[in-house]
Amino acid sequence: MRDDDKLLIVEDNPLIAAAIEKAGERLRLQSDIATDGWEAIEMLREGSYRAILIDADLPLHSGYGVLSYLREENGNHLGNVILMTSADTTAVRRRVNEPLQIIMKTEVVDEIAEAVTSACRAER
Repeated sequence: MRDDDKLLIVEDNPLIAAAIEKAGERLRLQSDIATDGWEAIEMLREGSYRAILIDADLPLHSGYGVLSYLREENGNHLGNVILMTSADTTAVRRRVNEPLQIIMKTEVVDEIAEAVTSACRAER
């Protein structure tokens, strides 16, 4: 499997991670799942991903910490990154202070698949 066929899901809720994984399968992407920010950073150090979905509120190291790592490694080239939140998206957008795709945390597979498709297009 090539790296550009992989999706990184950074989510501590197994039900939501499973829904996102199903969305990835519909797009023929193999998923890796990290349940905290440190695990995500280790996976990012070891490989590359076509799309990356990050829960903003993670245990041990937040999604914002993962974003900081990605910025250090890739600059502002974060078109394949989707930040998921249950907070007000306007406030989250101000906090990250960059044009990043932000979606409300949801278990609706179709919405997740649409966001992943958009992120994959941005990566090309």
